[in-house]
Parts: sequence; C-alpha cells; structure tokens
Amino acid sequence: MGQTQNLPPQIEQSRQTLPIDSPLTPMETEANLGTSPSFTAESPGDDDLGQQVILKKKQVYEPFSINLGTDFTYTSNVGLSETFEQEDWFWRSVLNATYAPRFGNYLLGIFSVTQELFRYDEFDALDFESLTLSAGVAYNLWFLGGINASLQFDYNRLTSDDFGDEIFSNRTINLTFSRNFILSRAHYFYVASSLELGWSDPEAAARNEFTLLGGYHVRLARNFELDLIYRAGYYHYTEIDREDFNQTIQLSARYHFTKWLTANANISGIFNASDRNGFDYEALNTGAGIFVSWKF
Repeated sequence: MGQTQNLPPQIEQSRQTLPIDSPLTPMETEANLGTSPSFTAESPGDDDLGQQVILKKKQVYEPFSINLGTDFTYTSNVGLSETFEQEDWFWRSVLNATYAPRFGNYLLGIFSVTQELFRYDEFDALDFESLTLSAGVAYNLWFLGGINASLQFDYNRLTSDDFGDEIFSNRTINLTFSRNFILSRAHYFYVASSLELGWSDPEAAARNEFTLLGGYHVRLARNFELDLIYRAGYYHYTEIDREDFNQTIQLSARYHFTKWLTANANISGIFNASDRNGFDYEALNTGAGIFVSWKF
C-alpha cells in the first residue's frame, strides 16, 4: 500500500502533517519581534470584543519555551495512495524546546529541537519517530510595510518503530516572507510565501518546494479562536523526473484554558496532483489534541 517507487509512506505523511499546536502564523512571529500593533485600550470602552477596560503591565520577553502536546487524528488515506485508500487513526505526541532570542526590535533568532512519535491503530507497521533540529533568524522589514522575512535551516530524521532503523533524513534551507493585514483587535488576514531547498536520503525523496499560504484568524471569545488556512505548493523533485502540485485547506479551532494549556481541533483536506503515475492522492484528516507550553 501507499507510495510507489520504494519510498516509505511515512516520508510524505510527515511532510503533510502540520505542527500539533497549529502553524505559527505571521501574526505570532510579528508579536515576537515586537512590531505588531498594540491593542491596549485607549478609552474606557472597547467595542471589538465587547465593552471592557484593559489595564496592562509591561511584559517581559521570555525567549525560552518548552512545549508538550498530543493529539489523535483520523485519516481517510493512511498511505497517501492513489488507488488503495485505507482509513485509520493515529496518535501523535510531541516534545519541543525552543530558544528565540531578540536582537533589538527587528531581529529574532530561532533555535529548536522537536521529537515526535507517530503510532497507528490498524496499520502499526507505519509507526515512526521524527526528530527535527532547526536554526534560523527572522527579521521585520519595517521599511517595506512590516513584511517579515525568515531564513531557517532544518535537519529532519525519521526512524522506524521504537527508534529503529533510519528510513529518511532531510536537510532543508527555507526562505519565507509573510505579511499581516490587521482588520481589528479580533481578526486579521495573513499571507506568506516560501522557497525551500532540500537534500534527502533516500535521494529519490529530495525536492525543492515553492509555497504560497493565505489565512484568516478570528477570535470569537476571549479564549476561543479559529484559523482558516489555504496552502498551495509546487514540488520539484531534484533526483527523479517528478513534479507535484499540492493543496491543503484547513480549519482549526483553539481554546485557551490558561496561558500554558490549550486544546485544539482541526479538519483538513489534502489534494496532490503529480505528473508521474501513482502519486496523485487525496486525504481527509480530522483530529483533536491538547498542548502545554511553558515560557521563561
């Protein structure tokens, strides 16, 4: 089942799976850089989220974070296969440590280590682990209307069940530009484009990616927010004759119980069109999880 050409299906599954705490939106990056608009109340009433008065003390930036999460996901196509679609559930757990120092008002460093475990219900032969090491910088181009630019290097290694043999390793360099369009305190649009160059083992999985992303964020209540995201990617495989056009649309919801505890749920559709036989596929994924984050 799954991908042909002797490529393990875990490779594509790991590439298609979004972060457990939902993607880091351009708005959040901008907030870390200290350049997003301040929404502190300027009058006794604030109509964006109802009448309220906000008294806010000056916040101290916290560059370190430890993040722990787990979720359960249903997928309609566990092997991302064109003709032999099989449904399944998988459980994922994530442990992440990030250091994001600020250098002045516009420059941010990003250094992180992430370990993920994927465990499947029926097709447990697909169980795998994913280790990712990341290092990069983000810069706010204030002279270009506040566009955020980031440059990041990632190393990713997949192993078989219980940290067995290596099934995939990947080194990538990613250049991303993003921009937010603030509508009010409660909602905004964001767009991003990225270019990623990759070198993989096995070589048949090596590809370069050009991606466009658009999203809408809305806070429906003080602790409840939604994101609707559309992502389109063009994938050029460098070692084989293959080109893909991949589309993902996702609706995600998050509820913040406290500053450090968040519950999330999402539903997404993935559509991949390839110029090579055997690599077209569609998948519907939906799941829910919980995420814990400590900053210091």
